[in-house]
Amino acid sequence: MKRVLLAMVAIAATFAATAANDLKWVDGTSLNIYGHTLRNAQNPYSRIEVKPYGFTNKSIIRYSRYSSGLYVMFKTNSTRIAVEWSVAESRVRDNMTPIVQMGVDLYAKERGGEWRFAAVGRVKTSPKVTTYNRRLVSNMEQTEKEFMLYLPLWSEITDLKIGVDKDATIEAIPSPYKHRVVTYGTSTLHAASPSRPGLAPLARLSRMLGVDFVNFSYSGQGKMEPESAEVLADCKTDAIICYCFGNTSPQQIEERVDGFVESVAKAHPDKAIIFLPPLLNGKNLLDLKKRERAIAKREILNRKMHILTKKFKNVYYIDIPDADGGDAEASIDNSHPNDLGFDRILKSYAPKIAKILKKHGIKTNKL
Repeated sequence: MKRVLLAMVAIAATFAATAANDLKWVDGTSLNIYGHTLRNAQNPYSRIEVKPYGFTNKSIIRYSRYSSGLYVMFKTNSTRIAVEWSVAESRVRDNMTPIVQMGVDLYAKERGGEWRFAAVGRVKTSPKVTTYNRRLVSNMEQTEKEFMLYLPLWSEITDLKIGVDKDATIEAIPSPYKHRVVTYGTSTLHAASPSRPGLAPLARLSRMLGVDFVNFSYSGQGKMEPESAEVLADCKTDAIICYCFGNTSPQQIEERVDGFVESVAKAHPDKAIIFLPPLLNGKNLLDLKKRERAIAKREILNRKMHILTKKFKNVYYIDIPDADGGDAEASIDNSHPNDLGFDRILKSYAPKIAKILKKHGIKTNKL
């Protein structure tokens, strides 16, 4: 029996190798990679190099190497598309799917101009497996099509290759977005926890509004650090959105928000700087202590932002109570939104964000 199993494994491996050899492989770096906060010359799959800004927080340094929010743009007339990618580690978190952590997903541009989900690159949940090779789509028409490949949200990519028919063409294409908005915040924007990369809130908002919303957010962080204010000041961006109050205490908000807002607003005096309050998530329904803390934070924010939005004409504060529905069904772990939660939040905030961006000369898609 053991010999039979070993033979079957050998046959499967041979078949996989034959299928891979039947394709032409191009390195991901030969195509266009977008979504960086600030491009990292050392690692094209890292969204930013934070060390020059003096960050010492180990979580921020590690997360900055993740490919969160990055996407690859290309066109091809291939009938098949495969992807081979490697991650630095394969560790499954308890409140996420393996696909959103380490997987990829592919979107294709339809004739009407909309981007439609096409395929997903699944992963194994073994810590010993860090390289994946997946055939994403097959049997397509041999016509030229445009694609957007979203990279993992919670892993560091070390290598990426895209496979097409040997006689097919594959070329880099520009981003479909004219404007970019850097978003700074916590794990919610990082993002925890959609089911796959293309359903991350910023990826969805980008496709909804036709604007590139860039991911400069870190799980457990986003506490208005002075170093983060420096990064935001240096960013080439058409606007900034900050969801940076979820991990801060009431005291930290009281002490930091004035200086942080002033620093970012003065660095981009003609651009919209939009602040969003933390969600009143399900934890606060029964835990009176947590509910009291959450309410205290919002009260401080409402008072502070009322003053700051009058002081700086380019600063906005959008407060939508219960933007996720308020029924605690929109969370994966009683803290982070699930796909339903993000859907509700985006439908609540997108029209208001679009209206502000329009005031600052940024045209968006009609909702």
